[in-house]
Amino acid sequence: MADGTVTVPPFVTLLTAALTQQLPGAEVNTEHVRADRFRFIVVWDQFDAMDHPERQDLVWDIAGRELAPQDLRNVSMILTLGDEDLPQS
Repeated sequence: MADGTVTVPPFVTLLTAALTQQLPGAEVNTEHVRADRFRFIVVWDQFDAMDHPERQDLVWDIAGRELAPQDLRNVSMILTLGDEDLPQS
């Protein structure tokens, strides 16, 4: 593998697809943190009507259903943003 090249593990693709499917209209991005650890950023307009714990419960429930425990440990963070959380241009 060339320096700087990151192989995306299957769990990243699986969780990205699950979040996109179960949160219709959501934009899901990922960021490599280190080794096999990844951070997920989910932007979904429906988060505007939810408080932070409710958002986190929702996305981590999806992750818990979709991923094996060893893969779940490699999710470093799921950041949840509503449209109102984004900078206005």
